[in-house]
Amino acid sequence: MSKFKLEFTLKQHTPLIHFQAEQSGATLRATELKPKLDRFLLTKLGEGDYEKGKEEAKKRGWLIGKGEHPALDYKVKILHEGENQIDFPKPFVKRGTNGYVAPYFADGKSIEHDKTINLTISSFKRDIIEAIEKNISLFFTFENFGTRQSKGFGSYHLSTTTNDDFQELIKQHKNPVFHFTSSSKTSKEALKHIDIFYRKIKAGLNPKANHGKHFKSLLFEYMCTKDSGWEKRWIKEKFPEVVYGEHKPIDCKPPKEYHYIRALLGLAELNEYYPYGQSKKLQIKIEGVKRDPSDKKKALYQRFKSPLTFKIFNNQVYVIHNESYKEILGEEFYFMFKKEKEKLALPQEFKIYEFLQFVASKTTNFEELS
Repeated sequence: MSKFKLEFTLKQHTPLIHFQAEQSGATLRATELKPKLDRFLLTKLGEGDYEKGKEEAKKRGWLIGKGEHPALDYKVKILHEGENQIDFPKPFVKRGTNGYVAPYFADGKSIEHDKTINLTISSFKRDIIEAIEKNISLFFTFENFGTRQSKGFGSYHLSTTTNDDFQELIKQHKNPVFHFTSSSKTSKEALKHIDIFYRKIKAGLNPKANHGKHFKSLLFEYMCTKDSGWEKRWIKEKFPEVVYGEHKPIDCKPPKEYHYIRALLGLAELNEYYPYGQSKKLQIKIEGVKRDPSDKKKALYQRFKSPLTFKIFNNQVYVIHNESYKEILGEEFYFMFKKEKEKLALPQEFKIYEFLQFVASKTTNFEELS
């Protein structure tokens, strides 16, 4: 490598859901990678503080452009050899009593590469090149790309990184890391593993999706120990039309004060239900009560990313977490169905690490990475 250019070979570990999957040459996009790498480097430069990193980069003359998110002064080029393998994430599980088939993670097309992916980074500022060379392995350890990246899609790493290297890298995350002790044989098996696991911890599994057995949400069980009853029973009381018939939402014993619990692991705009005996899905719209300061007609909170990110490396699954959910603790949300509107708040307190330890105690192949 020259002192002004870095060249890397990347290995793709999971499919990338790509909006231009059928286009010739579609691959990991530089327009997504560079802003993420910029933020990663600036946060590192600021010793964990992005804003301090920007100030330091400005002093060093690293920044180009203006605005809230200026770019670092380097260029990125990505090319791949061979043909794209295009696939549709396949449905594999039936949900509901009407045989509704749900795709895992997305309906879009995904791509995989059968040969190498070449990444070139160039800059006339040698100190930027040195910073990238020092941190690029760590960057790919913590980042995924494309759609559904928090659920393991779009995982890449340097082709020279070994399993032992990766474990040492991921343990550098600021929070403890968890790991599935049994690995899948393919990336698709690993993605399905993540889907089943995520539904077990967040919403639970109904008998149709779990070999005839009901699996209670581990988030529900954990929050019962914290005196918080989850919203599903509350929804049944407020909107009986969406969950009538044979469906009987579980509750804490003894019952606890209701809270909007599932939002702790990611907030969606809608909850969908398939009531027993009905062919049409019913939707409850969800939005935050607090208004956006720049537009009072908009809710400040409409969607919220999960604090969990799944990283797949050589078909092994790792889980990293952050505390982004703290921003919405105690916030109230509207639940709207037809002309009805009800209000429910999140719990005032939640500890994601403690919850993951609880999950590990209930799951045979899931443990903290030592």
